[in-house]
Amino acid sequence: MTTDRAAGEKTAGGGGAADSSPGPRPKPLAAGDIGAKPAVAAADDAGRSKTKAVWLLVLAAGLWGLTFTAGKVASDQAGPLSATLWRFVLAGLALVPLALARAGRDGGRLLPRKGDWALLVLSGLTGLVLYNFFFIKALAMIPAGRGSVIVCGSPVLIYLGSVLFFGEKLRPVPVMGIVLSVLGTAWATSERPWTLFSEGLGRGDMIMLLCPLSWTAYSLLGKVVVKRQTPLAANAWSVAAAVAMLLVLAPASGEPLSQAAGYGPATWSSLAFLGLGGTALGFTFFYRGIVELGPHRAASFINLVPVFGILFGWLLLGERPGLNLLLGLALILAGIRLVQKH
Repeated sequence: MTTDRAAGEKTAGGGGAADSSPGPRPKPLAAGDIGAKPAVAAADDAGRSKTKAVWLLVLAAGLWGLTFTAGKVASDQAGPLSATLWRFVLAGLALVPLALARAGRDGGRLLPRKGDWALLVLSGLTGLVLYNFFFIKALAMIPAGRGSVIVCGSPVLIYLGSVLFFGEKLRPVPVMGIVLSVLGTAWATSERPWTLFSEGLGRGDMIMLLCPLSWTAYSLLGKVVVKRQTPLAANAWSVAAAVAMLLVLAPASGEPLSQAAGYGPATWSSLAFLGLGGTALGFTFFYRGIVELGPHRAASFINLVPVFGILFGWLLLGERPGLNLLLGLALILAGIRLVQKH
């Protein structure tokens, strides 16, 4: 009886014969297998985000290159500060409602925090108001080729700023890439780049040097801003701050706002592109590049702007480029590659 009871308990308990029977047992999971697939998927997502950011930065450079052509058309009737003002007004009309709608949909804040406004105002002042003012002022005094080479010194300053303020390591390969890109810009904009500064630096050159300084400040501020705002919101509120400043500066400079009533369709079309394409899209894409790649890697794509400017000048204005453009483009792409890889 005892033996029969023990056998019954063994069978009822699910052990005994069932456990002792031969057969494959499930293989235990190794510790490294847990979470391996999610980690791989996260790495793939990060890689796709960086690749997308690279293409957005190329697209931003193309949009900014086209702004040279649009700016030429707009400047026939609009003064420099007035053109800048209406550019940002049109950009703000698109960006601010979109940023508010996105924040409402995502359950975020509709307006920036009080502590963020100082950063956004500084971004609007440096990257939008001062940069455009210095750029337009300097181009009235020096050739565009010289100006573009000076402006393309921005990546050098941004890299040094990243080393000083954000702990980036100073590596020789990215520095070589940046220098190579600047040389490529010089070749792309002139068949004899060694003659660009043969007459020394004049007043226009010194004013143009303020452009990369203001853009450097804007880019380094952007690294802080995009930690507190989305790229769309950061661009929208920086533009809004720039408009507020320009509403005071433009009339004070002798360019009354009433002049806009006399602008023709070509001028308004150019201003619309400058606002929607060059600012609303271009600056948002650039902020996205800062988020994914960092300031100095995103800034290296700025060297493509003169190349796109020359190409669009050829396609739209009949300004035929030389073979030096191809050599310059090759040097710029090689330099960007070095910066991105290291």
